[in-house]
Amino acid sequence: MKVNIDEIQKITSLLLSKLKESKGNEIEISNDYYWDISQDELYSPYEEPKKITLGQLSDDLEEVQRLIKSDDAVMYDLKRLSNILKVLSIENQTAF
Repeated sequence: MKVNIDEIQKITSLLLSKLKESKGNEIEISNDYYWDISQDELYSPYEEPKKITLGQLSDDLEEVQRLIKSDDAVMYDLKRLSNILKVLSIENQTAF
């Protein structure tokens, strides 16, 4: 499977625009902590994960917000952003 980054960027922009139209520019998130499964186990559906840790959305958000002032992005920032997008989709299932 190949992923076209330009397409993903356009789709992400479209979906965030629709969410913003529906819910406004700021959305309250009621959850902060989440279970984080190691990347080795995340895509191994035939075995129960054993390396589960806690992640924190407020930390993820704080870390990606630094990119507004600086372009010192690291690949792990995509994971942080994905956690934020996931909670937005979970807590706003009927947004649009």
